[in-house]
Amino acid sequence: MPATPAARLRALLARPGLVRALVPHDAFTARVVEQAGAEMLFLGGFGAAASAHGLPDLGLLSAAEMAECVRRITARVSIPLIADGDTGHGNGASVAWTVKQFEAAGAAGILIEDQLEPKRCGHFAGKQVVPVATMLDRLHAALDARRDRDFVILARTDARASEGLDSAIDRANRYAETGVDLGFIEAPESVEELTRIAREVPLPQLANMLPGGVTPLLPLAELEEIGFKVAVDPTSTLALTGFAVRAFAQAWLGDGLPVGDAGRLSFDEIKAVVGVGEVQGWGSAPAWRTPAAVAHARLLLDSFARVVGRELLPRGGSAETEARRLHDASVVVVSHGTEVDPLLNYGNKAALELWEMPWEMLVGTPSRLTAEPVHRDERARLLERTTRQGFVDDYAGVRISRSGKRFRIEQAIVWNVLDGEGRIHGQAATFNRGTPLLAGPVG
Repeated sequence: MPATPAARLRALLARPGLVRALVPHDAFTARVVEQAGAEMLFLGGFGAAASAHGLPDLGLLSAAEMAECVRRITARVSIPLIADGDTGHGNGASVAWTVKQFEAAGAAGILIEDQLEPKRCGHFAGKQVVPVATMLDRLHAALDARRDRDFVILARTDARASEGLDSAIDRANRYAETGVDLGFIEAPESVEELTRIAREVPLPQLANMLPGGVTPLLPLAELEEIGFKVAVDPTSTLALTGFAVRAFAQAWLGDGLPVGDAGRLSFDEIKAVVGVGEVQGWGSAPAWRTPAAVAHARLLLDSFARVVGRELLPRGGSAETEARRLHDASVVVVSHGTEVDPLLNYGNKAALELWEMPWEMLVGTPSRLTAEPVHRDERARLLERTTRQGFVDDYAGVRISRSGKRFRIEQAIVWNVLDGEGRIHGQAATFNRGTPLLAGPVG
């Protein structure tokens, strides 16, 4: 069975290097960043409050409202998400209830902080923190409440602003002793302070790269070198959305300029983001049996014979019979189209099982996401060689499933999908089921 979201998050955090988490403010932006290659999401209170209610991050969003934001996002993405639980919204029982709501909503982890209620954005003035003992009670309540032992608890302190860095580091170390999984000292004010945090707190740390905040913005490679584990930018998806919408509104309401294609998603891209094809297929006949899929299956079989010089599978029967045979084959068959960033357009049953995706999710996914970043240059060279030669029959490489399982494929055949008139429709690959590998680094 696919790993739980929390287990996938733990596997991601266990890999060497910095995790570049993306911070969506709603389900649409979550799908956009996932399709761009994000491996982890962080749902912050600032973006959620602004997007859901047009309100500032001043503790106005309830735990139930935040859990609903989590539920809407996790229902439409496959990558793990940590959600901002603020102070836990009350006493120990409230903290436990917040954890249970977030976990039930599909979150892989939660942030709990030591601010005094009502809390406020970590880069606002006037923050106050509770006594250490109160925060320790919050963290113990959170740890005891999680149903899945893999569910990640992130402990945040805002003491830097009111008590100084030494106190914040001391608090972070006290919080680490509870057994939480990640730490976060909010709003350090220099590179030297960031370096001290990474060096003096024996717990993987999150860095908040907030444009306009008090913490200096560093290149992510530098943050990784300093020793941080996770980096987030909590407001940019919101800020960029607002900027683009305002510019459009001013143009539309001013000179009434026609809207060009530059700097915007096309309508087809929007449909891909929201999964039009996926949703249209809900409750319908099996995806492999649609007229388009049947025609594509025949194109794959015909092009394999035409390009490679032999049959991929025994032929015979109607086009639908051959499509079923290809779908049910023991070998993996997968293909992508001719887009600039090619999108997967076919995967048989063995491929869907290997990558742990339903048809509706696999079709439309950028094919580069089937490989880890560290292997994508090598994959691009393979596709370029296939384009030149027509096909290759000796490919070996590493791929990664939706849940983060890595597997090695051997003796794969990759070929150009050509129709009878020599027009290219993309590329396809077939191979025996991959050999599972232990978790390893991602570049």
